[in-house]
Amino acid sequence: MFTACTPVPQLRNEELLQDLSLISGEPCSAPCWENMIPGETSWDDAVTILSENADFTNLDRDRNRETGEEIYNFNYLDGSQCCRIYSRDGELLSSVLLLLAPNMTLSQVIEVYGEPLYFSGEDVTETQSFLSLVYVDTPMIVYAFSAGLAEGEISSASEVIGVIYLAPSEMELLLATEELREWHGYGNLSELLAGEPVIQNSSQ
Repeated sequence: MFTACTPVPQLRNEELLQDLSLISGEPCSAPCWENMIPGETSWDDAVTILSENADFTNLDRDRNRETGEEIYNFNYLDGSQCCRIYSRDGELLSSVLLLLAPNMTLSQVIEVYGEPLYFSGEDVTETQSFLSLVYVDTPMIVYAFSAGLAEGEISSASEVIGVIYLAPSEMELLLATEELREWHGYGNLSELLAGEPVIQNSSQ
């Protein structure tokens, strides 16, 4: 799926980012985070915001000289690497990836944003998987934890373990290139993932 960081070994990890802004809307509502909006905030301003926040540590900036892409990885306090901001051109912020401590449930997110349009699923280990729930209009992808795809369920109590906020152009790219299924609600993962995916593109 459209991830920007290597998944951590334990998806449910209290050392990841402690952040409830997805459902609280503080200090700003998705797809804004820490007053950064993908597709609107300049890359330099995004880097400055992170650099001036004492909660974010081990800041690691890297640039691809051939493509102009830039990434900025960081940790939350003394915890594991949790987060990444990304710019496709080095000028504008393109995406914000946050790997979250499991402090929110899927029902809380749906209460605020409604049902997602699309989803996909991915195994990380035999007992760990996550569902990627795609909100086109916001635009963002919410990651919800489940047991392995063979036995897992997704329910209102499923824990949210990450989110990626996207510039509109990045969402268009995702819809044009990713295999996604239409979301029809909670259930057994093997049943939810049965059948052929719906292929969407930016013209639809």
